[in-house]
Amino acid sequence: MAEVDLALLAQQNAEILEELKALRREVAELKEQSGRTLDFERRNDPRRPSSLMQR
Repeated sequence: MAEVDLALLAQQNAEILEELKALRREVAELKEQSGRTLDFERRNDPRRPSSLMQR
């Protein structure tokens, strides 16, 4: 049976978890930014009727 270096595995696991946390934060930020961008684009879409154009 192969020898397993538990300390090395634990260190690698910790590094992977840190990277995963960073990626999750980045994804959350990108989702938030894309939501704001979509809202801005909807508000400024010339095809969208505004209250002023409806009168």
